[in-house]
Amino acid sequence: MNRKETNITKSEQKLLHLLWREGPMSVMQITGQLEQETGWSKQAVISFLKRMEAKGLVTYEQKGRTRYYLPIHSEEAVAKRERSTFLQNFYHGRLGLMISAMVQENALSQEDIQEIRKVLDAFQPREDGENI
Repeated sequence: MNRKETNITKSEQKLLHLLWREGPMSVMQITGQLEQETGWSKQAVISFLKRMEAKGLVTYEQKGRTRYYLPIHSEEAVAKRERSTFLQNFYHGRLGLMISAMVQENALSQEDIQEIRKVLDAFQPREDGENI
């Protein structure tokens, strides 16, 4: 994700999730899938896709006169980048600060706390100092 390191909007997320789920799709297919839920016209979808192309989020395959759009990056890669950006922007890159804030705001359920404990208990640093 080199081009512009810009945040992904909610609309772009919606389009990316559709493309990850369905695979390459034409503008008409995308519009057909999302029009009722979002109210987006064909022109709106085209505008989103052009912006996403400029951001390096999607590309297309030309088949005849039709472009079939697909994500450039995997869902996991995009999620990792977005998590990192969020942590950096709001918590100076420190996960502990975020968790501390969530605890203070009572934003974590007992189930959340147990899940975090389970992950941390299972965590074992590698001998070379890298994390698994």
